[in-house]
Amino acid sequence: MANYYKLTIPSDRAERLQYIRRMFPQAVGAFLGDEWRGGRQEALRRLNTIDIEAYGRNHNFLNGSVSKLSPYFRYGCLSLKEASDKVRSRFGAQAKPFIEELAWRDYWRHVWYELGNGIFSDIEDPKVALGDKLMPDFIRQGITGLPCMDGFIRDLTLDGYVHNHARKWFAAYVVHWLKVDWREAADWFENHLLDGDKGSNHLSWQWVASLNSSKPYYFNKANLARHTGEKYCINCKVNCPFDASPEVIGEKLFANAAPAKAKVHRVTMPEKTAISAHRAVAIFVHDEMLSPAHPLLRRPMAKVFVFDNFLHENWPLKRVQFVADCLSELQDVEIWIGDTRAVLAERGIGQVVTQDTPNKQVKALLEPFNPIYQPEIKFTESDISARRLKRFSRYWDKVGTELFGNQVDLTQPTI
Repeated sequence: MANYYKLTIPSDRAERLQYIRRMFPQAVGAFLGDEWRGGRQEALRRLNTIDIEAYGRNHNFLNGSVSKLSPYFRYGCLSLKEASDKVRSRFGAQAKPFIEELAWRDYWRHVWYELGNGIFSDIEDPKVALGDKLMPDFIRQGITGLPCMDGFIRDLTLDGYVHNHARKWFAAYVVHWLKVDWREAADWFENHLLDGDKGSNHLSWQWVASLNSSKPYYFNKANLARHTGEKYCINCKVNCPFDASPEVIGEKLFANAAPAKAKVHRVTMPEKTAISAHRAVAIFVHDEMLSPAHPLLRRPMAKVFVFDNFLHENWPLKRVQFVADCLSELQDVEIWIGDTRAVLAERGIGQVVTQDTPNKQVKALLEPFNPIYQPEIKFTESDISARRLKRFSRYWDKVGTELFGNQVDLTQPTI
């Protein structure tokens, strides 16, 4: 029996969501909410209606004016350069806070290209003692007993979207208060995000842990209460572990143990296979290039996308449905589910042309098919050295100067 089959994505959205539910019985969780519709059309609508003044004023607050464009960047519906050019032309210097958030995403991607699978292991020695506990079930179940953390987990598992500040608070709670190994938690978190991007997610968890930063990130109740409008704190009856000054919390979290050395974490990779003997050439559409405006999709060649179990098996239903929305806008792209190599072999394909990616797992899957990688659209023209990738401030010193002629205040990263 073939370990792959072809999908026909319905054009009607309600039918499409139900179809994906049937075709992916292993995908768990809630349906994709009405607030989220994948695809370039929705990405452009959000970009064109952004309130840049409100964004600059309050995007760090949970009820603030955020763009919610991150899933569209993740799947290539919209490029960072396109978004940057658009808001700069409309708003000028007022767009700096928004563009700096784009720069964090570009920075993480540069680091991923530079380190490859190294982003899944500790990049540097930790600056504080970290734990190695397994992630407890009460995290996955959202029953920590803390209204704030349980709320963030509900946002993650039900909606697939968590505010930037909440991502950092949650990661700090798991890594520093619970002493859970960051890697297992980061894997789980990334799988559930609609915008789950291994570079941005895993490198941000390392930033929180102090594995690619000069100090750990942690917080206190005052910080959380201020940026949530006391949404979780006002009726909270628990003995809050965050209710102290930053100095007291830091002493409690890190005083009694010395930092260890960096750890190496295992990365599962596809098995190596022989080079394909077929002769046909096709465009391979991976999940970072899902835009009808993508230059490769204009080429008069067969185009293939595969929901591969190796890459997508742990994704919840809503995330697969979001990608199906994106795929529904693409013309003349064959959509399959199963083993990528088996699909390409069935189609008689010996070579693929695709957009470059820092994802080594994708590249390993395509290795038997003599892949040709076309560069993705660059955020800026700056040549970023490995030295500048050691810290965002070094990267931004060059990129910010190119974009604005001077450096703007640095923000904290988006997980």
